[in-house]
Amino acid sequence: MTITLPYLFDTGSVWRSVLKGAFALNLVLLSGIVFKLLMSDWLAAIGLVVAEAMVFGFTRLFVRFQTGSVGTLYRDHVELEPNAVLGIPLPGPRGTYARDRFSAVRVEFMAGSINVDGQSNGPHELVWLVGQVGMPDVLLARTDEGAGRAAGVEFGVLLELPVEEKNAPRVIQL
Repeated sequence: MTITLPYLFDTGSVWRSVLKGAFALNLVLLSGIVFKLLMSDWLAAIGLVVAEAMVFGFTRLFVRFQTGSVGTLYRDHVELEPNAVLGIPLPGPRGTYARDRFSAVRVEFMAGSINVDGQSNGPHELVWLVGQVGMPDVLLARTDEGAGRAAGVEFGVLLELPVEEKNAPRVIQL
C-alpha cells in the first residue's frame, strides 16, 4: 500500500448506509402510524408508535456514535468536511487542524466484516489520527486482511508520528 499526500479520505460510508436504512425504517413506521390512524385502527397505531419509539431511539444512538470522517490529509494539517446523510449534518469533527495537535497514528484491529454487504468476512482494521487532549480522533482509513498495520506505519512515517496498535491479534507460535 502506497500512501501519498495530500490523502483524500471518506471513512463515513458504512455509517451513511446504516443511517439511510434507519431513516427509511423510521419513515415507513411513521407512514404506517398515519395510515392506521386514518383507518381508525387505534390498537395497531399504538403498536406502531411503540415500535417507532424503539427504532427512533436506536437511530439517535447511531447518529450520536457514528464514526467516520471526510477530508484531506496534508503533511502539516488535516481539513475535515462535515459528514452528512441526506443533507443532514452528523456530529463529528470538522474544520482545519494542525498536525501538531495530533499525538499518534493508531491501528485498531476489529473482528468481523468491514463491508455492510458482507462481501468481506474476515477481520478488519481502523487507522486513526489520534488527537491530543481536547482534540477529536480522525478515522483516516478502513482496511482489511491485515493492511491496516502497513497503512499505519506509512501514515506514521509521512506525518512523523508514532504508531500504536489496539487489540492487535496475538501470534501463537507452535
